[in-house]
Amino acid sequence: MSLAALLTQQKTQLELLLEITQQELDLIVTRKALELPPLAEKKHTLLTQIQATDAELANHPERERLSTDYHPQVASLRQLVEQCQEQSQVAEQLLEQSLNGVRQLANILSRLHERQSVTYDQKGHTKGINKGAGFKV
Repeated sequence: MSLAALLTQQKTQLELLLEITQQELDLIVTRKALELPPLAEKKHTLLTQIQATDAELANHPERERLSTDYHPQVASLRQLVEQCQEQSQVAEQLLEQSLNGVRQLANILSRLHERQSVTYDQKGHTKGINKGAGFKV
């Protein structure tokens, strides 16, 4: 395959990666995390394809022309890679913040559950016990 064809293929792959990364970001922002796994699988497959194209470019007999004749295209591809990386970092930070919020909520609920337990009275009916700070009269 020619260098021009490989560069065009790489550009198409990177543009698709940028689109998938934007979709991931949108799903995180709209709190639709259950839709992330299929998208992550598509992203993984695409990254594998990008690596394969990279290897073809690196092993191409005319690869020296990448720094001369094809320099503008290579620079454009690098810019696309940077955009993908930036969006991935933003998505990662948003996801981490969301996970921290969920952890905090789980801790709060756990503490509330510890304070209020259910037990049984003498007749076998459930009865709540408040283990929290109570008032003594």
